Amino acid sequence: MSDQSVVYTPAPSLRGFLTSEKFISLVVGPIGSAKTTAGIMKIAYHAKQMAPDANGIRKSRAVWVRNTREQLRDTSIPDFLQWFPDGPAGEFKKTEYKFTLRFDDVECEVLFRGLDDSNDVRRLLSLQVSFGIIEEFREINPEIYTALQGRLGRYPPKMINGVGCVKDDGTNNAHLWGMTNPPDVDSFWELLLSDPADNVDVFFQPSGLSPMADWTQWLPDGYYDNLAEGKTQDWIDVYIHAKFGRSLAGRPVWTSFQPDFHVAKETLNPIRSNRYPLVVGMDFGLNPSVTINQIDPKGRLLTYEAMTSDGMGALRFVQEVLKPKLAERFSNFPVTIIGDPAGINRSQTDERTVFDILKREGFTALPARTNKVSARISAVDFWLTRQIDGGPAHLIDPAAVPLLKAMRGGYRYKKKTDGEYGDKPEKNASSHIADAHQYACLHAGGVHTGGVVSSRRAQPVVRAKAVGWT
Repeated sequence: MSDQSVVYTPAPSLRGFLTSEKFISLVVGPIGSAKTTAGIMKIAYHAKQMAPDANGIRKSRAVWVRNTREQLRDTSIPDFLQWFPDGPAGEFKKTEYKFTLRFDDVECEVLFRGLDDSNDVRRLLSLQVSFGIIEEFREINPEIYTALQGRLGRYPPKMINGVGCVKDDGTNNAHLWGMTNPPDVDSFWELLLSDPADNVDVFFQPSGLSPMADWTQWLPDGYYDNLAEGKTQDWIDVYIHAKFGRSLAGRPVWTSFQPDFHVAKETLNPIRSNRYPLVVGMDFGLNPSVTINQIDPKGRLLTYEAMTSDGMGALRFVQEVLKPKLAERFSNFPVTIIGDPAGINRSQTDERTVFDILKREGFTALPARTNKVSARISAVDFWLTRQIDGGPAHLIDPAAVPLLKAMRGGYRYKKKTDGEYGDKPEKNASSHIADAHQYACLHAGGVHTGGVVSSRRAQPVVRAKAVGWT
């Protein structure tokens, strides 16, 4: 750009997304949270890292995907041209839906492609590109997302520039990124975002009404309050609070769970002390599951790990899953396991109870005070609906993926054919880890009179309305 420079300062909630070097990076947030702008600037960020060719030019090619050409014409392209105007920043060929971005030693072709019909899809999947961008990816067919990955890193071709799609240091510079409002629970996209592969970075922005919303200075005063007027709670939850949309299969059990409030921004560090033992909630059966927790000196309940299984007996799960994790991350920590009271029943094969097995494996193990569903659900709400020193009384490590999935709506009341919901949560893939966590929360709340953890608090605990966290 010869006659002007672009000055861009990303909101803190978007910095990780902008600079992520993972093969795939995805960001989810409310309406108006500057996600699209970050996606635009990420083109320049990665294009500047491309290794130069023999003429010293850093060449690359990106494809920007939306559901329709109309969406590209009315929103995506105007947003792009606002930051990189035709003329000063490069050349826009309107008939080709192509912008050639030029600045410093960079030359990057940006192709805009709407997926209106099968011909558009075929053309998209025959491209040779460096980068792919999917705007509002929740609206895109997952097959496109998968197939597009195979077109990345194909430009510039190595036979032309001698090095291929790499950075100055020779490392791969192929990237796919996307921006969206939250998808529905149980969709392909929700499953991907809740349990991403190792080569995928996922970023969640806070609610637009949260004190942590760090982009509102660029919006009109009262933007989200005005936007909420006359809208359904489901709409507000998705487009303002940035929660996953309600599953057609059911209603989430823990509606007080707020990802931007209850999920730690980084890995939690456990405290090795006899005063603060680990509280391991455990559900038995053929899908044993545990959450590993601890009450810290402030009186907060910290959840470090959530692990589940499929088709394992309790003994095998303890020996092959729980014990290795405790040895790896919690060596020599005092541990108390709180389990399903049904575990006191003796096995029909060898007359041992699950609690006998746990004690034989060296654990202090206690049955939860009750297996009453309402009490168990309330025990979790006890922690979710409280604040300590202005922060969450219950903080969950981002690595506790199975529990987070359950919290976000996997653990739910099933919707019946008459449109009403059942009075007990559905038994599904998330219910086992949810049950395990309920036993831990029952004990950690000081309800179990025989437990190691009491209801002591180092700091005052106050009940807070959920609206205060949004």
